Amino acid sequence: MVNTMQTILEEKTRNLSLIVGHLRIEGVENKKNRNKGMEKAIKELEADVRQNPNKFLSKPELLAYQKLAETKSSIPSTDSGVKILISIILDQGRLPTISRVVDCMNVVSVKIGLTISTWDMEKLKGKVRYKMSEGKEKYWPFMGDEVELEKDELAIFDDEKVLGLVRYRDSKYAPVTLETKNILVHIQGVNGISKESIRAALDELEKLILENTGGKTINKLIHE
Repeated sequence: MVNTMQTILEEKTRNLSLIVGHLRIEGVENKKNRNKGMEKAIKELEADVRQNPNKFLSKPELLAYQKLAETKSSIPSTDSGVKILISIILDQGRLPTISRVVDCMNVVSVKIGLTISTWDMEKLKGKVRYKMSEGKEKYWPFMGDEVELEKDELAIFDDEKVLGLVRYRDSKYAPVTLETKNILVHIQGVNGISKESIRAALDELEKLILENTGGKTINKLIHE
């Protein structure tokens, strides 16, 4: 397990104005069901998305991720992870129930328009590193098939594997499950996304996770 949760933003990512909100929480009690407060909040958000889709789809954060996706990518879709969540609500009427940790992440992602990664700390090896891919690294996104990254995709790695593709989704290699006790959360911003937006999402997500899963915040900071 990573003890210090050291995060490194490699030099090439500076051209993309990468900002990473970092939240480490230990001792969570993740559950499948939602409590009444979370269920109410999610239903209100789903209703707002259905009634006012442009309010969510026109956020500058979504445009920023879309621009990032316009370069050559292993994922044909230029949709961000956030836009996919919004599309699920519009198509199916609701967000899927995954777990309390993931549900909290999805709520904040849709509300603020930011991509969020959440990993089980026990499954991380070495440092968490943001860098441009060399090409051919294996990436297996949630709700997708395993692919090989193209060269120069902005991705997240530990010492052994690809943890996620910035603007899209986490990989299936270090997922949060109902057995997970210690989590690392990252919120990613690129050109066109402000530090204030990252900070607001970080604060709201911390509050939701602690309210719904317990646990204790070990550290919270912004890497840039």
